[in-house]
Amino acid sequence: MSPTVTVIVAVIVGLVLIGIVWAIVSAVRSTTSDSFLASRPTPDAQDRLRPQLVDFHVKDDTARIYYGVPLPAGDVDDHLTDVLCHDAPLVLHEKRAHGLPIEQVVRAEVFGQRDGRPVEVAVLELEEPGMIPELVVPDLVPHAAASGYDPLAHLGDQEFEIQPGVAGTVPTQGLPPFSGEITYAKSVEAALRAVGVDPYDTSLSDLSLALLRIGGYQVSPAPSGTENTHIAVKAGSTALVVVHEHQVGEHPELPEQAVNGFVIAVAQNNPQRALLITDMFSPYMIYEKERSDPRCRFITRERLQPFVDSFALQ
Repeated sequence: MSPTVTVIVAVIVGLVLIGIVWAIVSAVRSTTSDSFLASRPTPDAQDRLRPQLVDFHVKDDTARIYYGVPLPAGDVDDHLTDVLCHDAPLVLHEKRAHGLPIEQVVRAEVFGQRDGRPVEVAVLELEEPGMIPELVVPDLVPHAAASGYDPLAHLGDQEFEIQPGVAGTVPTQGLPPFSGEITYAKSVEAALRAVGVDPYDTSLSDLSLALLRIGGYQVSPAPSGTENTHIAVKAGSTALVVVHEHQVGEHPELPEQAVNGFVIAVAQNNPQRALLITDMFSPYMIYEKERSDPRCRFITRERLQPFVDSFALQ
């Protein structure tokens, strides 16, 4: 074989080898990428609020999905059932992506909790074994994540008239639980239960923070570390949230010390909006405080219902 032919053959072999190596590298990259995409949650699943999953089992051809959702007595409302049934296919997708064998599953039983025990809410029947319905990310409060939806803005639009002498209607001692005086839109009640809060058996602090969460706010403790003081952020807007709960033996009216402490906290943190939420009655002085600083809103016992209603989308 002549030297020229030898060189040509060597070049051809080299090109073939390079092509083979490139094909192998491309295949490995593609497989790794596909595996990564299949195993990671969808962005929507990460960004949106979902009901809390507490357990998952597969027995024979049935998957059992357990949520930490407190159920009401009697029948479960359609709103809450829909929230759980919309989340269940997403759970199945995630479990399969993590390698759990569910190809034989033909039905999924969905459970909530009542008195600490699992209660079946619904059963999803799959068309074929392992064929999970199209992935649907649940939306506990429709459009809550949208920047244009701000339930707290509705409070600023309302005029809460506080007349002199209101303290005369305040009971002189004792204060019944606020929960007996609040009603909830079905969508709001379902969303609260989905995040683990029974609206008729919860503290004012837990209720307030849950409402903010389902409204799309990121809630964290205030940098000051002061108890029951939080920062709620959404779409670049910041709200200082202070929760002041009535204690046994206290007078039912919000004390002046709490009002002044809230005003000082607002001055120190300089938020765009500030709320003091309490199950106590309004003293007249809060009217002047709100006029002096429009950022401040006192959500007192008389105003709790409008506050809750502001989280119900029309």
